Amino acid sequence: MRVICEEAWGIFKENVIGSAAEYEYNNGTLKRGTVLRGIALGPGKVEHIFARTGRLPVFAVGNGDVDIEMLESAKFRLFINHDDDKREYAYENGAEKILAIAKEKNFTIVSMKNDWKEIFK
Repeated sequence: MRVICEEAWGIFKENVIGSAAEYEYNNGTLKRGTVLRGIALGPGKVEHIFARTGRLPVFAVGNGDVDIEMLESAKFRLFINHDDDKREYAYENGAEKILAIAKEKNFTIVSMKNDWKEIFK
C-alpha cells in the first residue's frame, strides 16, 4: 500500500502504517531487502501502529479476521461487511470471527449491501 498510496489517494507514504521492507545500509548505499519487517496482520497491526505513533489507534476500520486486534485496541471501531454479491463480490469468508465479535462488542458495522449507495463508478 505504501508504494501506491501517494499516487492513488494523495496520502504520503510516511502516513501509511503497515508491513515494510527491511533495509540495509552498507558502504554509503541503502538497499531494500526482500524480507518484510513484521507482517501487519492480527496483533502485528496494533504493534505497527504503536511503533510508528507511540499510541494505540483512536479510530480503526477493518474488514476481516486479521483486523480483530486492531479494532479491539481502538476507541472507535468500524467494521465494513463485504456482503454485496451483486455490486461487488461478497467475500465474507475470512470475516466470520470479526463479524461475530463486532456484533458482540457493539462495533459500528457498515453493510456494503444495505449502507452503500454506490460501490464503483
